[in-house]
Amino acid sequence: MARELFGTDGIRGRALEWPLDEETIRRLGVALVRLMADGDPEPSFLIGGDTRASTETLADWLSIGIQAAGGSVTWGGVLPTPAVSHLLRVGSCTAGIVISASHNPAEDNGVKVLAASGEKISETSEELLEDELKRAPAKVGPGLPEKRPGLIDRYRARILESLEDPRPLEGLHLVLDAANGAASGLADEILETMGAEVTAIASAPNGMNINRNVGAASPQQLSEAVTRLGADGGLALDGDADRAVLVDEKGRILDGDDLLLAWATSLHDEGRLPDHKIVATVMSNFGLETGLATQGIGLIRCSVGDRAVWETMTRTGAALGGEQSGHIICSHLSVTGDGLLTGTQILALAAKSGRPLSELSNLQRLPQVLINVTVGRRRPFKEIPEIRTLLKSIETTLAGSGRVLLRYSGTEPLARVMLEGENEAQIHAFAEELAEAIRQALPE
Repeated sequence: MARELFGTDGIRGRALEWPLDEETIRRLGVALVRLMADGDPEPSFLIGGDTRASTETLADWLSIGIQAAGGSVTWGGVLPTPAVSHLLRVGSCTAGIVISASHNPAEDNGVKVLAASGEKISETSEELLEDELKRAPAKVGPGLPEKRPGLIDRYRARILESLEDPRPLEGLHLVLDAANGAASGLADEILETMGAEVTAIASAPNGMNINRNVGAASPQQLSEAVTRLGADGGLALDGDADRAVLVDEKGRILDGDDLLLAWATSLHDEGRLPDHKIVATVMSNFGLETGLATQGIGLIRCSVGDRAVWETMTRTGAALGGEQSGHIICSHLSVTGDGLLTGTQILALAAKSGRPLSELSNLQRLPQVLINVTVGRRRPFKEIPEIRTLLKSIETTLAGSGRVLLRYSGTEPLARVMLEGENEAQIHAFAEELAEAIRQALPE
C-alpha cells in the first residue's frame, strides 16, 4: 500500500484545492475517527493551526467530518505544532491535527496528524489512513466549535518551566523573526519574560504574509536586522514554529547543525547524553560529524524529516537529534521538533556561559551546495540512464573527499541535489550538471 497524499510532513498542497478541497478534508475527518478511535465510543480530537487565511476553513471542513462520524472536536485556534504535541501529552484527546504547511508560502496549507502521545503518526498509519479515506463518505455534521481559551497558556508555561533560570536573558537585546506564523506574539512574550529586550521583525500575521521572505528558511532579514541594530543575536522560527535557527551578534546564521553541536556538547558535559551519541539526517554537514567526534560524541544518520529523527532516537536510545533545517528534538523535553523550546534552551545555554553567540558553535563545515529542481513527475533516479551514469562518475571522482545525495522533497514537487566536498568550485560544477540532467529528464 503506497502513500499518495502524505509526504514527509503530512498532507501538503495548494490551499482549498485537491487534496485540500472540502470533500477530501471532510472524508479525512471521517477516516480519522474510524482509524484513530480504536474502540473508544467518544473519540476526541484537538485541532490547531497556523496563521494562513485558509487555516480556519480547512479546520472547519475537518471538524464537520470528525463530528459527523461520531467524534468530538476541541478547536485551539492558532497553535504551533509543538504546542499541539505538548497539549496531547498532558491531555486526554484521541489525536491531534495541525493545519499548517510549515515553511511553505501562504498560498499552500497542509494537515499533520499527531497521536495521543504527541508524536507524529507513523508511515504505516498514514497508509492505513489513506486507505480508509478512499472508503469514507463526505458526511455532513456540525461545524467548528468555539475556540477553547487558555490552551496556548499551557504551552507558554511549559517553555518557561523547562528553563533552569527564569530570566537567563537579562540585559540582552534580541531580534525575533516569528515568520508571521503561529508563534507570533507568543515568542515575543516568552523572550521578554526571560529578560530580553525584543525587537520583532515578523510577528504581525495578516493571513497572507506567513514565511514571506522571513522565517527559519529565509533568515537573511534577521541577520541584517541584528547587525543594523547592534543586537546580541536573533531567533528565527518557521510558520508552525517547529524549526529554529539563530543569528549571532555578527550576523552569522547558526543552523540546525550548529545548534546540535552546541546542545550535544552541553548535554555531554552534564552526563545527559546516553551512549555519547546523537541523531542527524543525511543532509547534515560532514563537519557536524567531525565536530562531535572531537568531543567524543558519535553521530547516527537517518533519512530526512523530524519523524525519522524521532523514530531513530527512539530505536537507538539517543536523547538528542535534529535536522540542518532547524528541527531539533531533545527527548528530555519533547517528542517532536520545537522551535521555541530549542531557541530558548540554546539562548539560555549561551547566556549561562557568559560568551557571545558567535562562540557558541565552532563547526568547521565541509563546503556544501544544495540545488532544488522543480520536477513534473518523480522517477527513481537509478532508473534514468543519464542521471545514473553521471552520478556514478561524480561519486567516483569524489571518493574519499566528498559525497552526493539526490532525493525528492516529501512536501514539494522538487528534486534536491546536495553535494559536499573539499573543492568548492568542483562540487558547484557537479551540482549544476546533475541539476540540469534532472531538468532534462523530468521537465515541469
